[in-house]
Amino acid sequence: MEPKPRPEQAEPTELALTEIRSRSSFFIYNPYEKRTVEVPLTNCDAVISLLKCVIGTGILAMPLAFRHSGVLGGVLFSVLLMILLTYSIHLLIAGMTECCRRRRVPQVSMPEAVQIAYELGPKWVHRFGRTAGLLTACVLVFGQFGLCTVYLVFVAKNFKEIGDYYGGKYNERYYVLGACLLLLPLFLIRRLKYLVPLNLVSNFLLYGGFAFIMYYLFSGLPDPRERQLTTCPSEWLVFFGIASFSLTAVGSMLVVEANMAQPQSYLGMFGVLNVSVFFILLSNIFFGIMGYWRFGEIVEASITLNIPQNEILSQLIKVFIATGIFLSYPLNGFVVITVIFSDYSEATEKGRYHTLQEYAVRLSFLLLTGLVAVGVPNLAALTELEGAFSLSNLNLLCPALIDIFLNYDVGYGRLRWKLVRDLLLIVVGLVFGIVGCTMAMKQLVDDFRTTLQHM
Repeated sequence: MEPKPRPEQAEPTELALTEIRSRSSFFIYNPYEKRTVEVPLTNCDAVISLLKCVIGTGILAMPLAFRHSGVLGGVLFSVLLMILLTYSIHLLIAGMTECCRRRRVPQVSMPEAVQIAYELGPKWVHRFGRTAGLLTACVLVFGQFGLCTVYLVFVAKNFKEIGDYYGGKYNERYYVLGACLLLLPLFLIRRLKYLVPLNLVSNFLLYGGFAFIMYYLFSGLPDPRERQLTTCPSEWLVFFGIASFSLTAVGSMLVVEANMAQPQSYLGMFGVLNVSVFFILLSNIFFGIMGYWRFGEIVEASITLNIPQNEILSQLIKVFIATGIFLSYPLNGFVVITVIFSDYSEATEKGRYHTLQEYAVRLSFLLLTGLVAVGVPNLAALTELEGAFSLSNLNLLCPALIDIFLNYDVGYGRLRWKLVRDLLLIVVGLVFGIVGCTMAMKQLVDDFRTTLQHM
């Protein structure tokens, strides 16, 4: 007796296949095992580079942020902001890793991840994938551009104070141009691994300057009751705009993770990112409290501008910190070069004119940041604009959109909590970005008009 033929199994639907691939993608394809980096960073190198790309002018502006929030409000808002931004970065990197698994590639850039997410989302957004990826690249470049411009303004302001004391009072713009010329050979370094010694020296100078500045922060402290615990809510947005600047180096964070020898160590409870962010949080709160307590309502956009101009120790502090920030520029500018050349094919990267093209882009970027710093030397407004713009777009909107589209076919969990979370991030990002950028732009326009009147 012949066996009965087995009924044909129905072909799995595309939805079922997508769900299977997503649930088992980690076991099928691990992008970390396939990733190769020409000159990889060790975990120690990654921590040094991460601290370097985050700790800088942001921490020195925290006293001004606390002036707009009060001591108690500043501590509470700092913790909440750090939790929000760190969580969003975890969400972003997890989404980029899932894009690698879905496409079975070892690595994707942030713009590529956005494009892939759009292509995996609802059908009506597929056509916008390429445009969304291009816009993300533009936002990333603009964010790093603003960050590097703030660095140039900061360096120029601090060295100008020393120059005014020992020599003639030259215009601040000459110091910006001088900084650009000195940065040129450093910014032409093309491998992230070779920037680690610069980052190490920069960290040493920064922390040395921070240690010396304690002398001024702890001397002559007024009665703490003279400082506000909280301020009116209308000033809180200024706090978030300034404070978010200290953790908006998303591009630099992604570049560090992408160049690690063990990228799986970047996330996790005690991963490179969380350990670094915890240290940054403590530093921000400490400097915010002490700087505001010491100088109160007269605190400047950078605490280094409040210390005396005619003392050797204060001048040494300014040299240390300004030089440390100066050496931070190549790492943050490196992100722009990575974004611009990330979509080149392997053949193009080995092409005859690739190196020449990269040098041309580096030179143009340095020149443009110098021109903007010359035209708009308002450190506080630039810091607020960069913080609000990068926080809203790179820290909140992009991670949320990537997560929404990647989970479109596989579901959003019980009660669709992932969708609710992502929508909340989008709303917060839009409100904060529109209000924060509008306030900062108003200050910059007023400052630019004043500059034109004095030319």
